[in-house]
Amino acid sequence: MEESGETLDQYVRKMEDQELKGLLLKLKNELRRQDVSWDAVKLILESIESKNSAVYEEVASLVKKQEQQ
Repeated sequence: MEESGETLDQYVRKMEDQELKGLLLKLKNELRRQDVSWDAVKLILESIESKNSAVYEEVASLVKKQEQQ
């Protein structure tokens, strides 16, 4: 489970699965764009979910928290 106050950056750094880490980096880069493509974000999140649903849940929560700030 995510630690309170954990950011997407911190989550990506601690990820050991290289395939998931690559997807998380793509997600992080997409979210940093000024013209965020939510279709692209959705596709990346779907890929993460298909690989590991627990990681998806944690990442979705972090993305949601990040967007609320």
